[in-house]
Amino acid sequence: MTEKETLALIETLKANIETLKANNEELLKQVALLTEQVAYLTNKLYGKSSEKRAVNPDQLGLFEEDNASQDDEDLPSHYRNYYL
Repeated sequence: MTEKETLALIETLKANIETLKANNEELLKQVALLTEQVAYLTNKLYGKSSEKRAVNPDQLGLFEEDNASQDDEDLPSHYRNYYL
C-alpha cells in the first residue's frame, strides 16, 4: 500500500468516524425521548388515577339523603312512601 493510498484510507476513515458520531448522537437523543415517553405512559397507566375531580354543585349526588328529605316534604303524604 502506497503512502497516497494510506492517506486516502485515513481520510475515508475519519469521514466515517464523523458520520458515526453524528448518527450516535441522533440515536442517543431518540433513546432519551423514548425513555421519557415510556416513563410518562407508565405513570399514566399505573400512576394515581384522576378520579378526584371537582364536584359540580348542580349535579345530584348518588347517596345524598338531605335533598331527598327536602323533596319529600313537597310531596303529598300518599306519594312519599311510593318514591322511596
